[in-house]
Amino acid sequence: MKKKRTISVQHPQLVKFRNFLREAISIAEDVEIGKILDEGRGLRPIESEADGKLVRELSDKRNKLDAAMDRSICVCSLCGSRTSDMTFNPYMEGWFCVNCYEKSRRFYRRKAKEGEIWNSENYLRTPSTEWWP
Repeated sequence: MKKKRTISVQHPQLVKFRNFLREAISIAEDVEIGKILDEGRGLRPIESEADGKLVRELSDKRNKLDAAMDRSICVCSLCGSRTSDMTFNPYMEGWFCVNCYEKSRRFYRRKAKEGEIWNSENYLRTPSTEWWP
């Protein structure tokens, strides 16, 4: 996505369904990570080159799963909330709960006005308030 998006659900049954789906996806991720950990149990990467290669592959799989979950709409990237409405930030390419998004937005705008965050596009040391939509 290229624009800020807020996904909010008002109907109580839809909220319950959304939260159930998020929890199901989270459980599925936990099960997959458990399988990866079981597969890597007993390997000796220091002693065997083949074991070292397998450990790296398993580690990459786990990191990809963790990264996918962190970037998904299921979890807030800051507070870890799984039950809130979410807002997508195109610059950070992540989903944030509405509260965290607003707090971060106010914080970065204030810091930019104070001159602590600079516009990296022109390097003229002008305060930047446009990069956090």
